[in-house]
Amino acid sequence: MNKTTLKNYAKLIVRKGANVQKGQDVIIEANVSDEYFIKYVVEEAYKAKARKVTVEWRSSEISILNYKYASVDTLSKLEDWEIKKLEDKVNKLPAHIYITSDDPDAFNKVNQEKATKIRKITGPIYKKYSDQMDNKYQWTIAGIPSKKWAKKVFPNERENKAVELLWDAILKTTRMYGNPIKNWDEHNKNLKEKYKLLN
Repeated sequence: MNKTTLKNYAKLIVRKGANVQKGQDVIIEANVSDEYFIKYVVEEAYKAKARKVTVEWRSSEISILNYKYASVDTLSKLEDWEIKKLEDKVNKLPAHIYITSDDPDAFNKVNQEKATKIRKITGPIYKKYSDQMDNKYQWTIAGIPSKKWAKKVFPNERENKAVELLWDAILKTTRMYGNPIKNWDEHNKNLKEKYKLLN
């Protein structure tokens, strides 16, 4: 994917998806393999006058190793710093940008019984904080292709072609072709007209 398109997609994510405001903190969650794109999202957030942009990196492979080797008790306990981090998010209400490119089958290798036990314990803890943030902060989820995701969607294509096709599908879905900002302004205007009519 060319640099101009990547930058324009990053701009759309920041300006329309997350609606980042001047002086606001921004948290981006992304896969470690996606730095080539995330740098444009970080730069665009600063161009939108964000105060501070933090990237929280994740890795499916490392998460799978944690599930494999760490105990349920260990993975179910949130450390003091993790709680403080959640409290900080509640207090500051940063804009959240989630960039996903995950392999849809990555966690098939994980012991699902173990994962369920962990979610039952940690779920209510996270919910306590997410409930305090609901309808108070901006967030958006955006996708970028990975080879494994692309091959899942286009199994009969060569790897590079599958990635190309998935990029095209994502860019079409996000109204990136033409003038993306204008496209979304028109789309939102249309939605407003429709819901006013329905109401």
